[in-house]
Amino acid sequence: MNKIYIEHNPFIVETHFLINGSEPAEGCKLSSYKELRLQMWVESIFEEFSRQLNGETHFSVEFKGVESDYMDILDAAEAARADGMEIEVEWLPVKEVEHRLSEIQSLMEQAKQNPQFNEYIENNESVSKGFQEAFNRDFNLYVVATMSSGKSTLINAMLGQDLLPAANEATTATIAQITDDKTVGSQFMGRRIDADSSVSEEVEVTSELLKEWNMLSNTRQIDLRGDIVSMQERENVRLVLTDTPGPNNSQDEDHERVTMSFIQDSYRNPLILYVLNASQLGINDDQNLLRLVAQTMARGGKQSKDRFIFAVNKMDNFDPENGENVSAALERVKAYLENNGVPNPQVYPISANLTRLLRKNPDDLTRKERGDLNTMTELFLEEASMNLPSYMPLTSRVSRALEERKISSVERRSGLPAVEVMIDEYIEKYTFPNRLKRAYDALNQAIEKGMREAELTEQLEQDEQELVLLNEQIEILQQRRKEGANTESYKQELRRRGKELPQLIADQFTQQMAKVSKEIAQIGAEFQKNQQETPNIAERILDEAKRNAEFLHKELVNDCENAFQLSQELIKKQLHDEYKQYIGTLFDDARTLNLPILQGLKEEIADFSLNLNLNSQHVKSKQERYNPREVKDSKWWNPFSYGRTRTVYDYRDVQYVDMVPLWDENRSLLQADFMQLLDNAKKKTEQDKNKLVESYLAFIDREFESKFNQIIDSLKEKLVNQEAREIAIAQAHEQKAWIKQFKAQLDQTLSV
Repeated sequence: MNKIYIEHNPFIVETHFLINGSEPAEGCKLSSYKELRLQMWVESIFEEFSRQLNGETHFSVEFKGVESDYMDILDAAEAARADGMEIEVEWLPVKEVEHRLSEIQSLMEQAKQNPQFNEYIENNESVSKGFQEAFNRDFNLYVVATMSSGKSTLINAMLGQDLLPAANEATTATIAQITDDKTVGSQFMGRRIDADSSVSEEVEVTSELLKEWNMLSNTRQIDLRGDIVSMQERENVRLVLTDTPGPNNSQDEDHERVTMSFIQDSYRNPLILYVLNASQLGINDDQNLLRLVAQTMARGGKQSKDRFIFAVNKMDNFDPENGENVSAALERVKAYLENNGVPNPQVYPISANLTRLLRKNPDDLTRKERGDLNTMTELFLEEASMNLPSYMPLTSRVSRALEERKISSVERRSGLPAVEVMIDEYIEKYTFPNRLKRAYDALNQAIEKGMREAELTEQLEQDEQELVLLNEQIEILQQRRKEGANTESYKQELRRRGKELPQLIADQFTQQMAKVSKEIAQIGAEFQKNQQETPNIAERILDEAKRNAEFLHKELVNDCENAFQLSQELIKKQLHDEYKQYIGTLFDDARTLNLPILQGLKEEIADFSLNLNLNSQHVKSKQERYNPREVKDSKWWNPFSYGRTRTVYDYRDVQYVDMVPLWDENRSLLQADFMQLLDNAKKKTEQDKNKLVESYLAFIDREFESKFNQIIDSLKEKLVNQEAREIAIAQAHEQKAWIKQFKAQLDQTLSV
């Protein structure tokens, strides 16, 4: 049996492979996996091992890494066994991530005790930002659903009380953001944000107050904080649950675009809890959202799949005694998702209503709720088929965590607690390693900065003759500063290059244009399918085309926003590289660029308004036969017709629409609108690249000059003052030794 060794470090994203004791050959596919997160390659890893070993299918695998990654290796091994491979897997556990995050926080506090090192951190924008992101405890969970899915019931079940309006009262028509805060007791505090971004005073909220806020047309968002009882308190994470309005139920058309942006966010990869109603599938807006989910899932690796949890709600509506089969219902849901482009969907059946009633204060239950609770409790405990977690693809780790929760058997069977444990699993598996890596990178930046400055000062430990030579070189450097890169020709060349977009962004705009053409062709297929339709049907087809086009437009706006943000980062990096080249090796990274934060595309793009109408000129008339009936055919001149019958019709004028000309006319409007959007986005991106270039040049003229002179003056003082030089050198030796020790401790936090 072939021996395979895999060591995966999710914190620095590094993998080490051994096949029968030897490393894979350079240039093979396994080599490309070495610096990729395990979830990007794990699903095809055993197929690749087989390819490397000329078709061998028997493997003994030793995996060293964290438990959540080991579970993914087990899943991949199980899939490979189904294809006929023989695989044994052994796990070599390593220190888990939460402990490491606490260690790196302690290192951060240690770093602050070193005044010079702390200065590197505080004066470096990217380092400070890295720490803020790494130690930000908030974890985003977005709940997405169309109408009648029981979304509000599900969230109330997680809260442990009926706070959000129920669907039959006042459905969520605005975005509600709920932050888990265990310090406020059983009540929830809230504030209302209106369309002008005015924020109300925070007050204790009730369901009635939320209904009032929700019904106000200018409410943009409601922020709540309180105890989300379903989530266990953790030192390094705080759940922020966002209730998104359904596509057909928003007071603000932009809300749907925001919901779509959560789905499309492949940078932060927030967790999406997508709630489905098992008995009501096939809503058009649901299909649009699912198409977007499918596209996002296809863009990358296992994490892109793991971050979508499909919760199939209202399973308490099924009655096994009447022949209603839970397994069959779930298969229908899976088929529905697959038909909408979601491959091999993982579905999680739940009864949010049962969980809600079990967690609600018994004294607050109505008579009907007490009856419903008794009925459902009996159903879920007596019917073996109503043990909902048994239908879920749970890892042994999740199953173990679910068993450890101190909840009743009926609550466990309701399914929602298992989904809540899945949320914890996602945090452990993806969020903590990402935060740990950001903190590590931020500290490393400060280490590099401090080490460079210490080494530069150490260079002053030379004899007098060398110091005279160094002084002469400084004079030359000052002269080059005046005569060289500061010239107009340098600025003009940089401005010329600034007009060109980064190739990656230019390619994205090209791809978006191709995507628009393809989507418009798909919208037009319905018009091509039937050449003539009644005005009512034509109006329906046109309305559906408008909905699909508006959804596509919002999707495209988000794509353009993402391209714009990415272009900003790429351009900043280009300018930073330009800056480092400009400064030269001696003063490498003397200062971090502080480029302005530019506004996004949204305000630059006008509201989308489709002019799709069915005009009178599209409606034509034709004669139609109706009322068929049989009559005797007894023409006097034809004796052979006696006794026979024939079919006769009445005739009437009917209106119809030629669908192809109708589509041809509206297609040009669609294409013009979309091309204008992309053109505006591209121009905006180009304009703001020019702004960044000008900002960089202004920085060179204004701020770099003083920094340059400050460094030169400091060096010159040490060159002529022996005592100051000796003190600085001694401090540099001490600082360098401290940094090396600190670096060793930092690397240890991420080692496996």
